[in-house]
Amino acid sequence: MRASGILLPCLVASAIATAIATLIATTANADDSTDALFRDGVASLESGRPTQAIATFEALADQGVVDPVASYDRALAYAMRVRLDAEVAGDLGRAAHGFEEARALTDDPALANDAKIALATLRTEVARRRAKAGEPIEVDPGVPVFRAASSLLSEDTWLIIALLASAVFAVGAFARSGSQARRVRVSGVVAASIAALVVVSCATLGVLARKDRLHLREAVIVAPSARSCDDHGVAILGVAALPEAARVELLGDLDGAFTHVRFAKVDTWVPSSTLREITKTE
Repeated sequence: MRASGILLPCLVASAIATAIATLIATTANADDSTDALFRDGVASLESGRPTQAIATFEALADQGVVDPVASYDRALAYAMRVRLDAEVAGDLGRAAHGFEEARALTDDPALANDAKIALATLRTEVARRRAKAGEPIEVDPGVPVFRAASSLLSEDTWLIIALLASAVFAVGAFARSGSQARRVRVSGVVAASIAALVVVSCATLGVLARKDRLHLREAVIVAPSARSCDDHGVAILGVAALPEAARVELLGDLDGAFTHVRFAKVDTWVPSSTLREITKTE
């Protein structure tokens, strides 16, 4: 009985150690596999083999790898295939998706700027093709003013500025009511008025930034076009199809045949197969 009492904890400890070792080995192997795939993709890009590079970077995405450089290189591979006149339908849209994803994920200003320039080039090409076909050329309508403003800083930064402005407001209000000097009272009124405006503006932008971070979901059209439909999937006559490479806001889930989206000021339904959601940081 005594030996059994000693043996059982030893067996448990041994099993736990084996499980931990297995987990570490599995993780290491997965990391090695990911690194190898990434190196293969880069090598394919450098040697001018975009189709092989696409397959490699898509395999990384299928494994759940979320990395701005991988997204950027995947986009480069699709763009390279277009440039080499080996384009497959949807390549421009998938390139745009990769660049949008890289821009959303990265903290590197240089990479974000390169992605922005590449997106402008891609969408100019899409607009040129649509103009040639006699279709509307709007591909990137931009974002609403308040959303653009809130994205300039993080939500924490907006709220810190609002807190500092509230302190200035308190000082200004105290100077207005507690000083006998006219100049000090006037200065207090001016400071409090400006600070109040800053508090309201920055708090609002901070709340909007938080809302977008938590709830805003976007996708890119990755087909030559996406026809506009009603909520039953019936094509809407007289409404132009959404252009390839366009960024849209997702108003519904991508788990059905059709998805509710917003493009510019238009809310419509499009085939889910024409969309690819942009992965963003939490």
